[in-house]
Amino acid sequence: MIYTKIKELLEIVEQLKTKYPKKEFTLDGRLIGDLGEIIVAENYKIDLYDKVKNKYDGITENGKIPVQIKTTMKNSVWYPRDYHPELFLAIQLHKDGTFTELYNGNAKPFEDYIKTRKRNQDYNYFTVTKGKLLELNELVDKTTRIERRK
Repeated sequence: MIYTKIKELLEIVEQLKTKYPKKEFTLDGRLIGDLGEIIVAENYKIDLYDKVKNKYDGITENGKIPVQIKTTMKNSVWYPRDYHPELFLAIQLHKDGTFTELYNGNAKPFEDYIKTRKRNQDYNYFTVTKGKLLELNELVDKTTRIERRK
């Protein structure tokens, strides 16, 4: 059902863009984050928290380890500057309702990468591109990956 609803939302966005070409009508922010969390919970062994929790979105079913989930429909995600989540899962949501896993596992590669980044004191996050996420994902300890549902 979630995939059908995503496609319907995207069709509405395209209709609005046609009628009002000066506006983007991007589906981002909270809506995309919530959609991403649902998709992740349906596809990975994660139980989402019932309410918004500080810094985490859910917990692994088997190891009960907290997980932060980030979703994008563009080219980057925000990564927290003030802490490193135990487990981090980032996906890119596509216009057809499918998704691509960008990052899955422990945050150690991010910790190492962020040490090299210049800090902008105005923001409490780093913007990390899709390419960098995929690159860092190759460095993840494979034993920390969140298991997919079958």
